[in-house]
Amino acid sequence: RDLPFLARLLQALLGRGQDLAITHQQLADELGTVREIVTRLLRRFEREGWVRLGRERIHIADSPALRALAATLQG
Repeated sequence: RDLPFLARLLQALLGRGQDLAITHQQLADELGTVREIVTRLLRRFEREGWVRLGRERIHIADSPALRALAATLQG
């Protein structure tokens, strides 16, 4: 089954530990999308307090919240 993009992004974020050394472009390339979409979603996650964004870094601040969102997407 083809998971929605949001679910695939969450999988990519949750599978790498708490501190990811990756750019938004690298994540977009890996997921087969454009950087702007990745950035928009990551900023939304940051506003929710789920991640903190830095230069070429993504810190997972609330993995239980991200896992809960992923679970709702997978039915």
